[in-house]
Amino acid sequence: MATFLFPSSFRCDCGHQIDFFENTVREMRELSAKRAKPQTIGDDAKHGVEFLRGQAVAVLCPKKGRCVIDDQE
Repeated sequence: MATFLFPSSFRCDCGHQIDFFENTVREMRELSAKRAKPQTIGDDAKHGVEFLRGQAVAVLCPKKGRCVIDDQE
């Protein structure tokens, strides 16, 4: 299970940590609350975070695939 690290980071099952600015995560939550399809942001290591209905729901890993986030704020 992937993990949310307060205030704006995520840790994948493979151990990779994805760090974003707090504003970026807040804007993605707001955008995903308005859209029906999942929204994704990523980093240089090909990892991404999937947002749906205003929540971060999964980390997209090139090695392990889609890892559901178990911790939410």
